[in-house]
Amino acid sequence: MNRSGHGRSSRWSGAALLVALSSLLLAAGPGGSGQPVQPAQPGAAGRPLESAPCSLRVMVEDLRGALADGSPSLQRYMLTLLKEAALRMPVDELRAAFAAERDPKVLEALGIALATRASNTGEPAVIESIVDRARGDADPALRAAALSGLRGVGSVEMMNKARGATYADFLRDPAPAVRAAAVDKLVHEDAQVYFGHEGPVSDAAVKAAAASSDPALAARLLAEVSMEAASPESVALLVQQLGSADPTLRAAAARALGGVGGAHSETARRALVERYGADDAREVRVAILEGLVQLGLGGARPVLESLRGVDPELGPEIDAWLQVLAMNLQQWSIILREKQRLRP
Repeated sequence: MNRSGHGRSSRWSGAALLVALSSLLLAAGPGGSGQPVQPAQPGAAGRPLESAPCSLRVMVEDLRGALADGSPSLQRYMLTLLKEAALRMPVDELRAAFAAERDPKVLEALGIALATRASNTGEPAVIESIVDRARGDADPALRAAALSGLRGVGSVEMMNKARGATYADFLRDPAPAVRAAAVDKLVHEDAQVYFGHEGPVSDAAVKAAAASSDPALAARLLAEVSMEAASPESVALLVQQLGSADPTLRAAAARALGGVGGAHSETARRALVERYGADDAREVRVAILEGLVQLGLGGARPVLESLRGVDPELGPEIDAWLQVLAMNLQQWSIILREKQRLRP
């Protein structure tokens, strides 16, 4: 690794990458010291190669250079190298580096390394320093970067075990960047860590949306986080959001109710039908129809027909849904695609 601190990323050649990878593999081998080692240059008179520790400080500085002007592949490599090394290095050293860092990009990378360590070792307390920084740093950019450091791990579960902050707390942050980072993190965790099957993540998203003063962010949470495993309490909160003053949020709540589990489908159906008659916003009524179809699929036909007279202008919308349901499709993404094709 380049120890000079100048022009790091521009000097990384294929050979240098192989050297760095060899360092990581040596550290992981039997009897390793727990830290990557750096092969030294051959000495005079054919002296054998020696190895020297590749410290966290050196790794962080090389990462800093890569993030500043390195290629995307080099940046990914350096981030992976840091995450792998974090599993073996003293956790206090990693925490100290995280606490001292002032560059948002590097801070996020160190947070990812810490969170990966916590996830792999089953030590939820390790993320407390990330959470503390995310809610306590005076710089909102650093708070947001710290929160983004939780990407890729089951942070909701770990935060619950560590009894730290909640995502509802972060949605109350005065800085837009922190609130946006919290939403990004929950959406990513739902889709990429649990693939939409984790009730606590759904519940965290619903509670965060309810705590948010930003209807757009709240709507994004409800629209992009799966509600398949949402709890009864979360379903009740979604029903409350149908009465929001913001039509975009009402529409998002309607679609979210369409995705709740079978145990809550009747509660969701009653709430949606009632709201359809009370709401005068077209976008909300369109979303309610979608939610009702997702809840009942083929069984939604009688409900759709019963709503036809409420708003004659939406008759073509109901007709399009009935046409799609007649196709007897089973996959929701395909149903949505066909509906869009019929009535763009």
